[in-house]
Amino acid sequence: MFSYGQVAANELGVWRVACRMGHGKWTPASRRTYNLLDAVSRHTIQVYPRSWSAIMLTFDNAGMWSLRSEMWERHYLGQQLYVSVVSPARSLRDEYNMPDNALLCGDVASLPKPPSYV
Repeated sequence: MFSYGQVAANELGVWRVACRMGHGKWTPASRRTYNLLDAVSRHTIQVYPRSWSAIMLTFDNAGMWSLRSEMWERHYLGQQLYVSVVSPARSLRDEYNMPDNALLCGDVASLPKPPSYV
């Protein structure tokens, strides 16, 4: 999975596991320069002012994963994304059922909830 963070102005963002960094604005053509063979595994990746960084992630088990900024101001404002890694076997070992009272919004509000695992 790939994601990228882009920072304008004079701040520094922090993410994880870089496969490419660049100056200016990120474009789809930037994907051609990603290091897919031996990306450096790091605990944090900086996103410098007026620059961007692409990250490559490897998940070691199924379930819901949360990626978020390490900067409290960004974290507090919700700069994060959730990634659902689906297991071929439906099991409560990997992921719990969605609660009946879960609030849905945006594009998924009109979609049916996933079936229960049990």
